[in-house]
Amino acid sequence: MSNAVKVFFSYSHKDEDLRDELATHLSLMKRRGFIEAWHDREISAGREWANAIDDNLNTADIILLLVSANFLASDYCYDIEMQRAMERHEAREARVIPIILKPVDWRDGPFAKLQAFPKNTKAVTTWQDKDEAFLNVVQGIRTVVEEMAKSKTSSTASETTTAATSTSLATSGGITDSQRRRLKQEQDSLQQQYDLVSTKLGKLREAYLIETDTANSSRRSPLTVKRCKSTQILHMLTITWG
Repeated sequence: MSNAVKVFFSYSHKDEDLRDELATHLSLMKRRGFIEAWHDREISAGREWANAIDDNLNTADIILLLVSANFLASDYCYDIEMQRAMERHEAREARVIPIILKPVDWRDGPFAKLQAFPKNTKAVTTWQDKDEAFLNVVQGIRTVVEEMAKSKTSSTASETTTAATSTSLATSGGITDSQRRRLKQEQDSLQQQYDLVSTKLGKLREAYLIETDTANSSRRSPLTVKRCKSTQILHMLTITWG
């Protein structure tokens, strides 16, 4: 499922049995395609484990910190995975959710400010029924998953709409056929106006030249010159403005 929320388990291998139980309780969300859960036991043979962990940690939408004394004592869990998880959380790139597996003093940890599960941060192993504890944890995770799924769907819809609009504009050259026809009509109208003005200016220029030539002619009488000039100019103006 393309919009599935990616979930990363950060845990101590000494707590692997509890991680497995939590993963089991998340099975329905996995089957429905709401989440894609990953932990380091899924690293395939021959692949560099550190790179595989980094790749998945850096692309996860939700990072589960499975907190216990073993987790806090692990240099890799605390100094690398947890620190990177908090960096991405602060940058709003991912959501970090602490899951308190076993009783431990965690209140001074960098993640202590975050909402932790189970309810009232009561460690999973202290519940009379662990299934009930994990149910509470999964319900909290589901709420976050639903929020993220809605956000992803909205983002995908927006990108699809933008891409469709861009494609439509590129196909039509940015304008519709109706707009193209209207622009062509306006262009033709402007060309006709330009041609008309050019013709009138040409006629006026000819009239001016006739007046100048007539005035400079010394071989005609003043009366003849005046009559000729008036007749020619009147003829030119009649053609120009008529």
